[in-house]
Amino acid sequence: MSIAAFFKEPLAGKTSLSRVFWLYGIVGSLVYGAFELFLNPENQILMRLYSIGGLLYMTYATIAMYQCAANCKSPALARATRIGAVISLLLMPLIAYLDLTGSLTLSGLMGDLPD
Repeated sequence: MSIAAFFKEPLAGKTSLSRVFWLYGIVGSLVYGAFELFLNPENQILMRLYSIGGLLYMTYATIAMYQCAANCKSPALARATRIGAVISLLLMPLIAYLDLTGSLTLSGLMGDLPD
């Protein structure tokens, strides 16, 4: 299997849902998240690019799960997967906005703490 086929087959719905969930969703997110360990958090441009790359990867994984839900033997699980994928895709722009504006930091969520 070529690299191109590795990434195109889930988008075409040719991969099992479990493989897409575990390999592309869980393992892929862990591998991408590990890249942050090598980034300088003070470099704002690099951190924004990292956030945008994460958004793009999660969009890819979510669309792949939606497409491959048809391969699931359980109609209820396929329906739940598709509903979850649509909700995730609708919320991703909001999450990206909050992340890129710095609102998703602990201090941004809690506000100013008293001394």
